[in-house]
Amino acid sequence: MKTVGVVIPIYNVEKYLKECLDSVINQTYKNLQIVLVNDGSTDENSLNIAKEYTLKDKRFILFDKENGGQSTARNVGIEYFSGEYKLKNKTQTIKENSLIEFNIEGNNPYEIYTVYKSYKAFNNEKDLGNFTYPNIDYIIFLV
Repeated sequence: MKTVGVVIPIYNVEKYLKECLDSVINQTYKNLQIVLVNDGSTDENSLNIAKEYTLKDKRFILFDKENGGQSTARNVGIEYFSGEYKLKNKTQTIKENSLIEFNIEGNNPYEIYTVYKSYKAFNNEKDLGNFTYPNIDYIIFLV
């Protein structure tokens, strides 16, 4: 089955972000890798909602970056799927149902602060520093 990458830029969308993410989760096609890119949201809950969904579904990964506009948020997704980011685990203590935090190592042109991934996505891996990138066949951008 082909894998589809979905990139969702997030900027001050707390009012309808859950509806958007539920829509993606409820698609009949399930072989998805979903990249959420928080583009420096200043509202109270956009980032927290995105973190909640990253914990809920292992297909999600969340990038938190400085505001740079929708194009830069899309570029983060493209570069993630092409495997250009080197991620280093920065979480010292990992609890069940928690988010693992990563730092970007090396080139970071979009000034990404932190990358979040659900701990459950790593249950079968012993070394959390060895991050594998999904091999996708198609990419979709949601606006």
